[in-house]
Amino acid sequence: MKRTNNEPVIDMLTDTITTVNENGDKENTVIWSESDGVMRTQTTIIHKKVPSVGVILLTALVFTIVGALIASMIFFTKFSKPLFYGDNGSGIHARSQNGDGNKKDSHTSSGGDDGTTLPTPQKRGDEPEGGFSSLGDIYEENVDGVVIVYSYNGNPARSSNLVGTGTGFFVTEDGYIFTNAHVVDDATNVRITTHDDRIFDAKIVGKDVRTDIAVLKVEMGSVPKVLVFGDSSEVRTGDFILAIGHPTGDELSFTATFGMVGAVDRTVNIDGVRNSYIQIDAAINPGNSGGPLFDLSGRVIGVNSAKTVIASYDENGDPISAEGLGFALPINMVVETAQGIIEQGGIKRPGIGISTIFIDIETADKNSIPVGGLVYTVTEGGPADEAGLYADDIIVQVDGIAITSTDTLGNYVGGKTIGDKVEIKYWRDGEYRTCTLTIGDLNSLSGKILDDAYGGKKYGIR
Repeated sequence: MKRTNNEPVIDMLTDTITTVNENGDKENTVIWSESDGVMRTQTTIIHKKVPSVGVILLTALVFTIVGALIASMIFFTKFSKPLFYGDNGSGIHARSQNGDGNKKDSHTSSGGDDGTTLPTPQKRGDEPEGGFSSLGDIYEENVDGVVIVYSYNGNPARSSNLVGTGTGFFVTEDGYIFTNAHVVDDATNVRITTHDDRIFDAKIVGKDVRTDIAVLKVEMGSVPKVLVFGDSSEVRTGDFILAIGHPTGDELSFTATFGMVGAVDRTVNIDGVRNSYIQIDAAINPGNSGGPLFDLSGRVIGVNSAKTVIASYDENGDPISAEGLGFALPINMVVETAQGIIEQGGIKRPGIGISTIFIDIETADKNSIPVGGLVYTVTEGGPADEAGLYADDIIVQVDGIAITSTDTLGNYVGGKTIGDKVEIKYWRDGEYRTCTLTIGDLNSLSGKILDDAYGGKKYGIR
């Protein structure tokens, strides 16, 4: 008999014995004689004793308890420090980011007309003991400091005058509120509603279109809750965050959403304005604009902004929107801007009232158009409108300087003084033209887009 696959060659089966071993398992033992006369045996367990139902349940319970203990240890080891930060204190210098990426101390030293100085951000490790043990604690501790912002272009008594809603939050005991500038664009009257359903008229202290920050003020006697600032320079990718806002309407007011930081110092284009943001994956809808973004110590690390976000452009020049992502303005930058608004009643920003899409060489060759900044929108009544620029014009030079990147025009205009004149060379329908613009103040321009016209469509690049 030929041996294959290492199996034994059985010449003669001698005996088969069934026994029960010391563990209670049944065994089947086969005894045989091979062709060389050697006796062989092989034992196989043919039936294992089945544990009782009680033993099975007890085992399952033990494993469940052990698993829960292990999971708890891992969670608290990783997150115990941020979860148990305190929620109070101030007086620590903020850290802000220069344009060259270097950090520097930023002090809020002088107050506004009423002597108001905004609190400065807290750093990690500077908090007293105690704090929050759950996300629910963070929400309950801070929701009273959040408000709904209603903007009207006429008498607030008429609902037809409502032009927008957003979110804001108290930052001082004397009633200052942070929100987004676009929440109160073109508003002649503003009202806020507190978490306990009280309604107050609010004054627009000032706004900054460039950073999308607005400061409101209410006279209400006692502010229900002043939120505490964190230090946005210490925010890290992977940190967990919580947002509170007014996502889509009154039915969903004071909604909390949870997520994590996807990136820090993320520069993106929101409605034609480029800023550096904290990128998050918590759900942020239009009514969340201006609301607070919290870290797990219950401190505000950012102001949520929910507008049309252009993450980048594809190979055809088409804008790529950022789906499923949210963006928040870092609180350090917000505080610095807001302090200037409070002290000066606003911030002057040189601008010409347009947004552009950069046309690179590849896109230009494909569409038989020049390289430059394609005018995406023109602000009604702004310097560009008065000079005759319109959507789809392509700006190729400013004061003889070629437009070679997304930021060329904006950086040049941003370095000028309000009232300066600049010469613009642009391309329209196959011919080059020039016009002269007077630099204006972005914060004094309306938020209305001229004729609701958007550029790019005629070239198939939006």
